[in-house]
Amino acid sequence: MAGGYMGKILFVDLATGEIRVDTPEEQLYRDFIGGYGVGARIIYSRQKAGADPLGPENMLGFTTGPLTGGNFPSGSRFTVVAGRSPLTQGWGDANGGGDFGPTLKAAGYDCVFFTGAAERPVYLFVDDGRAELRNASRLWGKDIYETEDALQAEHGKDTSVAAIGRAGEKLSLISCIINRRTAAAGRSGLGAVMGSKNVKALAVRGSQSIPIAAAEENDQLYKQLMAELRAVKNALAPMRKYGTTSHAADSAHNGDSPVKNWGGVGIVDFPDASGLKGDAAIANLWRAEPCWRCPLSCKGILKEGTGEYKYPKGTARPEYETQASFGTMCLNNDTESIAMANHLCNDYGLDTISTGTTIAFAIECYENGLITKEDTDGTALTWGNHQAILAMTEKMAKREGFGDVLADGVKVAAEKIGRGAEQYAVHIGGQELGMHDPKYFRRREDTPTARFQMDATPGRHTQGFGPSGFRTHVVNAAGVCVFYSMSVSGRRLVDGMRVATGWDRSMGELLKAGERIANMRHAINLREGINPRDWEVHPRIIGEPPQEVGPLAGIRADIEAQINWNLGALDWDRFTTKPSKRKLMELGLEDVAQDLWP
Repeated sequence: MAGGYMGKILFVDLATGEIRVDTPEEQLYRDFIGGYGVGARIIYSRQKAGADPLGPENMLGFTTGPLTGGNFPSGSRFTVVAGRSPLTQGWGDANGGGDFGPTLKAAGYDCVFFTGAAERPVYLFVDDGRAELRNASRLWGKDIYETEDALQAEHGKDTSVAAIGRAGEKLSLISCIINRRTAAAGRSGLGAVMGSKNVKALAVRGSQSIPIAAAEENDQLYKQLMAELRAVKNALAPMRKYGTTSHAADSAHNGDSPVKNWGGVGIVDFPDASGLKGDAAIANLWRAEPCWRCPLSCKGILKEGTGEYKYPKGTARPEYETQASFGTMCLNNDTESIAMANHLCNDYGLDTISTGTTIAFAIECYENGLITKEDTDGTALTWGNHQAILAMTEKMAKREGFGDVLADGVKVAAEKIGRGAEQYAVHIGGQELGMHDPKYFRRREDTPTARFQMDATPGRHTQGFGPSGFRTHVVNAAGVCVFYSMSVSGRRLVDGMRVATGWDRSMGELLKAGERIANMRHAINLREGINPRDWEVHPRIIGEPPQEVGPLAGIRADIEAQINWNLGALDWDRFTTKPSKRKLMELGLEDVAQDLWP
């Protein structure tokens, strides 16, 4: 096996308790790199179409890449994957940081896949190559922090824990998986898949060295990369000081952040964004806490809350996406309430993007008389009411009262509320959108508008669609943070892959693997009967009608032109979106070609 990989994949049958170790062929890694590339290939081969997303047949995987845990800056990422997302009904994946991915590899495995469902709550303990299922009944009902503390008390502080909280246990379709209390694999509702299988957590520890094909050259490359990163103007200092909060206040007014449930204008509806400024976000900062060996160190940890909201010491500083979803989307300028919302979501295991968006949707329904205090358990869901926002976040996590209506996101909530609520439900394919208004981006081929609709996991601001997305797939599958990848040239990613694996591949060859991954993820959706062309795009997303004032006044995103250009470049059919048989054969996806073109 080449460097960069442990060469072993765990398969856990929860119904029987059998744990099997597979040693895949090298070609699997060459063709699909790692992460959700390998995950999509394995799941397409092993899972039949039509599985219930919350049923035992749906596969759930934890995957790493060749640069995860190695000596490449920001190689901390892992991806959770599922054959079907309960939120979108199609392919599901969620990218996470922290230290879980590197620790899983140090424990001896590149990936772990679960099939079936356990009869009682369990957790998987992986200890330096040994894996076993253990009883988690005592942990069921506990949230993330308690679960991590309990498992580290039993297995050691060097144990990395990826777990679900009560939201995942209660099968909230917007629940997620958290490791190290602060790092969320947030999207696609995969916490619910984990909960449906009665898996409370994965606890892993290991001391194995990750093989590097050219270790000495790898060390030299690391020094060069760090020097280049330091030379990039303003690359390190703002990220280390503010993280992604450095631009939240500006984004609230320049058109980047969606405002008032995608229906408002920042300078009009949210004129005071002072609570989102970087200095406000770090006012109660305790210390920086980077993901595993990451030089950017964009994560911050807060002291105990001292004002109205007594979040505990160790709470993560909110990221930009959380500031926007609980801030601009809800017209909430209260810094500490957003920190508290972030704490609640991390502890209960909720995706902050979907949770804040769903509450913004509920506020608009309330303000327009579709729901009343009688519906909302006496809570006045009004714009900017941060006490109500936090109260509803807790109710959603626990599925209590009106929180049960909202716990599955805006699409399901609108169906339950009725009375025209769908007009306020902004989503694509069931998933709430990342906090970047695509109308803010002007380039035709690279705008988020098309990717929000057409990626295999809709609504994702960190994904790509078309040829411009191939590099994104390489970065994600390799196990590298997208923030770091934006700071260095693509050539350096080629260098990192070469010295880690020993395979001397050009950027063109890596991008071909990225294209293969794009087609593989898309093929899973097609097999499930999903054509992304059929996903409705809310008119607010594209500017229909255009806003009349503000930085986006008069702008309408030409999503049809974007989609058609990219479909042509991909060699996918303009209407069915099926990749041509020629393209699939060119990518070596013969079985997919046979399935789609029998």
